[in-house]
Amino acid sequence: MQQEQWQCRWSPTLGELESDALSVWGTPPYNPEADLNEPCIWFGLYSLRDFYSIWRHKGKRAILWCGSDITHFINGYWLDDKGRIRINSAPLAKWINENCDSYVENNVEMEALKKLGIRSKVCPSFLGKVEDYSVSYKWNERPKIYASISGNDFILYCWDKIEEIAAKVPWADFYLYGNTESWPTKNKNVFVRGRVEKEIMNEEIKSMSCGLRLLEFDGASEILVKNLLYGGYPKISHIV
Repeated sequence: MQQEQWQCRWSPTLGELESDALSVWGTPPYNPEADLNEPCIWFGLYSLRDFYSIWRHKGKRAILWCGSDITHFINGYWLDDKGRIRINSAPLAKWINENCDSYVENNVEMEALKKLGIRSKVCPSFLGKVEDYSVSYKWNERPKIYASISGNDFILYCWDKIEEIAAKVPWADFYLYGNTESWPTKNKNVFVRGRVEKEIMNEEIKSMSCGLRLLEFDGASEILVKNLLYGGYPKISHIV
């Protein structure tokens, strides 16, 4: 029997990851017209546009939830630019549970969807080849800590909190990646690297002490996975 060829619809909200679904999973990019009846997995369900695309699909549907897309879903998709008009997530959750297979990256996400009535399975995903990452961290008297951002959402990614931490630990250096808008820092030990090519970033972070992730709700961040593979000490903690 011929194996089904699944497609992958990559949410436009997702930033650049270590690789792509075709290279890692073997799932080619989704064509909404040509692949309408083919099995497809939605990588991220961040917006009403993402939901509409899966609702109109006629073939098998699966979702890999990524973290903050669950938060967006719980809060209700926006119909305007400022979130003053939102869609009730309850009927959407009922439809998803009845028509889609849902996968998440940790138990926290699974429980969050469960409260909405959506059954899911835990399936962490790292879009990189583990064998390409070897232990390269070496102890340094002055620790180097790094964090990253997507979409210039400085509040969501807690860069203000990182600035507060940096001010209290002047004996450590903090490197911030991913932003395309200016982030003015007042700390001499904070270095805003901005958006650089992933090969450059990987070369810089592979010897750093800690990949820092302060999001209140998150999936399996590549920041943490790569730091772990490099032999560092990844830290995930939300500061209220």
